Amino acid sequence: MYTDKRVAIIGAGIAGLSCATALQQAGFAVTLFEKSRGVSGRLSTRVTDAWQCDHGAQYFTARDPLFDAEVQRWVAQDVARVWQPRLMVFDGKSLIPKVDDGKNTRYVGYPSNHTPAKWLAKTLNVVPESTVIGVHQQDAQWLVNVMEQGIYPESFDEVILAVPAPQAAKLLKNASSRLFNLCDAVAMRPCFALMLQFEQTIPCQFDGLFVQTGVLSWVARDSAKPGRQTHSNAEVWVLHAAAEWSAAQVDADRDWVAQEMLSAFRQLLKLDTSVQASANALQAPQQFSLHRWLYADTATSITDVYHYDDSERIGICGDWMNGGKVQGAYLSGLHLAHALISAKASR
Repeated sequence: MYTDKRVAIIGAGIAGLSCATALQQAGFAVTLFEKSRGVSGRLSTRVTDAWQCDHGAQYFTARDPLFDAEVQRWVAQDVARVWQPRLMVFDGKSLIPKVDDGKNTRYVGYPSNHTPAKWLAKTLNVVPESTVIGVHQQDAQWLVNVMEQGIYPESFDEVILAVPAPQAAKLLKNASSRLFNLCDAVAMRPCFALMLQFEQTIPCQFDGLFVQTGVLSWVARDSAKPGRQTHSNAEVWVLHAAAEWSAAQVDADRDWVAQEMLSAFRQLLKLDTSVQASANALQAPQQFSLHRWLYADTATSITDVYHYDDSERIGICGDWMNGGKVQGAYLSGLHLAHALISAKASR
């Protein structure tokens, strides 16, 4: 047990929460700093008075035994459930059914994608609405500078950065040069997410569509996921723009971006025979909301699971490492925690 070891974790997404949970179970005193009002990071859900929509990671799969064990724990707690959508692919010409290998059990948070993260955070010390703008060492301790309140009153023995590479690089300028150089070299790409609320059901033949070319990369009937409640025949859809298109339009007018994405969605719907037979299929949304993920993924896959500088006592983890995805984020945080625990045991 290491009850005298204090760890600051910047970022309360799945990687940060995974790391914090493992460290706390080993006896470390952990404080999580999160710039948003709540936890979850990319496993996010936009909630309004009338509807909700998962606008970050859409679902997760568990092929690694460690992550599968965690997902089964979420299922047992009923904070996650299996999602069995009707899936299709747009190959640039037509809509075709997606053929699975039978190994892709898809899970979603229940009743929202952010629910597993909120469940994990219940036993952790999370400091919300705290934007960390700097970390530095003083008398062999780490101090955390928070934009909203200045230097945090508690000092720390270790610091973990569970944030996108560009954000980590800014915090590492005066810390570990090795980790700074690693993060500074990572190119990350944006992604626009458009959430749409319709008053009537769209009678298409898919709940999820992988788009291989054009403005969009993914389309999903969010209200088809388990536990998503809507009134009468209303439903909610989410559209993800392609990485290249998002990068080209990253600073464009938001209303224009939304209309371009909506137009691309309508063009895809016109290819569906069920939609062609319906007069109401191309209805205008009652409401919409656009979100820009500035650091959605990396331009090239990064397979490093985590990095830890034992001499500086600082580490990095996140969903941009370990191949991305929710599973990659969880394992990145978990394995970094194990490395830190081993380092403490050997000192």
